[in-house]
Amino acid sequence: MDLPEGVYHFCGSVLLLVTFQFPIADARPFIPALDLNMPVPDWPEPSTAIDPQFVHYFGKICERIRDPDEAWPDESKYCRARRGLRFDRLETRHAGLPNRRFCPQCAFRRLFCDGQAVVRIEIGIAHKHSEYPLEYLGIEEVITIAQEIAEIPTIVHDPLGDARFRPILAQGKHLARLYTHASVARDTAEPSLGLQLVEAGDPIILVELKPHEANLTVEALRSEGLIEIDKTSVNGAIALFCRLSTSAGFAPMWILQKGTATVGQLRSLRLCLTRLHAEREVLDLILKQIHRRRLLNPPTEETVDLLDRYFNERLKLINRKNWGGMKQSEILAAFDATREVIQPAAQAQLISRYQGCRKQVWKKIERFQEQRRAIRIVPVVSFEEGAIDMSKHVNVSGTGNIVNVAEYMTGVKNTVNNNLAESETDPQIKALIKQLSEEIQRVAPKVDPGQIKKMGKNLEALSKEVASDEPERRWYEVSLDGIKEAAVAVGEIATPILTTVGKLASILLA
Repeated sequence: MDLPEGVYHFCGSVLLLVTFQFPIADARPFIPALDLNMPVPDWPEPSTAIDPQFVHYFGKICERIRDPDEAWPDESKYCRARRGLRFDRLETRHAGLPNRRFCPQCAFRRLFCDGQAVVRIEIGIAHKHSEYPLEYLGIEEVITIAQEIAEIPTIVHDPLGDARFRPILAQGKHLARLYTHASVARDTAEPSLGLQLVEAGDPIILVELKPHEANLTVEALRSEGLIEIDKTSVNGAIALFCRLSTSAGFAPMWILQKGTATVGQLRSLRLCLTRLHAEREVLDLILKQIHRRRLLNPPTEETVDLLDRYFNERLKLINRKNWGGMKQSEILAAFDATREVIQPAAQAQLISRYQGCRKQVWKKIERFQEQRRAIRIVPVVSFEEGAIDMSKHVNVSGTGNIVNVAEYMTGVKNTVNNNLAESETDPQIKALIKQLSEEIQRVAPKVDPGQIKKMGKNLEALSKEVASDEPERRWYEVSLDGIKEAAVAVGEIATPILTTVGKLASILLA
């Protein structure tokens, strides 16, 4: 059972809190003529009276006990999401070191909607046992706890009957699919379009620590994979940013501590971080829906007005320099922090100005697209073998770049093994292909998911050709070159992959 609202912040036995936010972009309101959404709940002000409104598969609408932040009035009401996502014996698990255990308890499961395009599902997991006090944790212990909690098994209800346990960090697209089924109009003439217009963005993790739980000002700065926000920019709070590597992929993570900020200021900071992330993710996805011609195809005066209003409001919100006494520009700089920025030559993902759009709105959209399409070389941190591991990785700033690596590589491994079982080729070749599969799987959680997907696709093609009755040398060459190209892009960590590719090439291409 989830804790009552507010308890996880004030109860003495509930301390460290790990929150996962899953942004969902709902583009259906921008095609009002098709009535793709159910008419209720009445977001952003749904009814919570005697007969409260509800969202199918998730739960009923509730009103916050505490006042919403004045900058985010749509935070005042939310939908319970206990039915949407369930844990596998959560309270029997623990994370971190054996003598300093994080004992998890679900603090909340909530669904928010702003009445337009931004839907958010937030899951909070708190430490519950006072007999296992967490005091003065090292930064490596904080990272370990976050990694292990991100990988705990959860299950999302599937109306089509295909629900199964996955790491919590990998549930974004499944929660988006469930929300779509829950909110699609029952008598719509375009049910398939409704499903296509709802899409998950990349998740974000927040770790909140009480003052005595960790000394972030000393140890954290020794780890170059972490970025500290100037305390004067966030009302005296301590805010560290990094990208966390897990078996399910990597995700942006904030580590927060009160510092000299008030409780209210820390709460405002938390809302600012999560809302900025969700707003930018959803903006990316709405622009992609236009690029895919699912929106404005054809444009009408009503849809253009709706999109113009949405883009203008949200870009103003994202681009403001200050908010609530905080320097929002400093927070955005941390989100986009990078060792190097490479502007890609391809313009394919940019959308041209759409018919009827106001010029001043389009200028803001163009700037946003240019910023988000930059390829960034960023550090990704994890805790392995007793130390923080920090490596450079290529990542595209903007949504849609986190592949569910663990799930994807499991499928690749199964395909390769099945193909090898049917092949009558030399046992040495089979052994090398199997070794290559294991090497790719080993580095998958630590590198750019896009490059892993390229390697996996070419590995499947290679194993398929090996299993064919009349394998052709040219397909061997194409597959091996594809794996090699992706491995070179990944960098030094992929050296074993390049070595195995070389051995296969010497046999298959001789």
